[in-house]
Amino acid sequence: MNSQIKAVIFDFDGLLVNTEELRLISFQRLLKKYKKKFKRQDYLLSMLSRHPLSTSAFLKEKYQLDVGLEKLHKERLEIFDELFHKKLVFKKGAFELIIKLRDKSIKCAIATGRRRYYIDDALSMLGVAKHFQVVVSPEDLIKSEGKPDPEIYLIAAEKLGVEPCECLVLEDAPHGIEAAKAAGMKAIYVPDARFVDTFHEKADLILKNMHELTDEVLGRLIHG
Repeated sequence: MNSQIKAVIFDFDGLLVNTEELRLISFQRLLKKYKKKFKRQDYLLSMLSRHPLSTSAFLKEKYQLDVGLEKLHKERLEIFDELFHKKLVFKKGAFELIIKLRDKSIKCAIATGRRRYYIDDALSMLGVAKHFQVVVSPEDLIKSEGKPDPEIYLIAAEKLGVEPCECLVLEDAPHGIEAAKAAGMKAIYVPDARFVDTFHEKADLILKNMHELTDEVLGRLIHG
């Protein structure tokens, strides 16, 4: 028998907000400074790095940049931080879904690989901090380095006071879907075709954007 969904857990980057676009722009601006042009096809390769410094090292090596790694990394983060605080917006349908879940008394959480201070700033800037009961970030992890390990989602469920089987996860990345399913949760894949593959065999549902998560679809998922 299917469990009724009591909580929805959101990924952050590229799912709730447009950070993937901002990250791409930051690469373009950084390389322009060194008279190089960032190649769009390199974006997916840059996402393979789990650590931010590794991303900077990838750019330095790939584009043969004549600058120290620490300096390059500092410049990259400064560009991204400026974009983050000036150009951050919700992805299509995200805000409407948050409000819809509030009205249905469904608990909401964020489980993300981005550092907590970014999330706190973002939720405050976007005016939705009060709608999320729990935020789980890398600082909370004990046994793993994050997705695709299920730890981050299991911690979110525990902090929400619900069972994993009572959680619905929304993700835009394949490793996030892997993590959610390994945690025993339902998972909706909302990929951005510009950055990731648009199919995942383990996803319970695949959507183009969160506007497609209508009351009818959401009702079926929530009530099993």
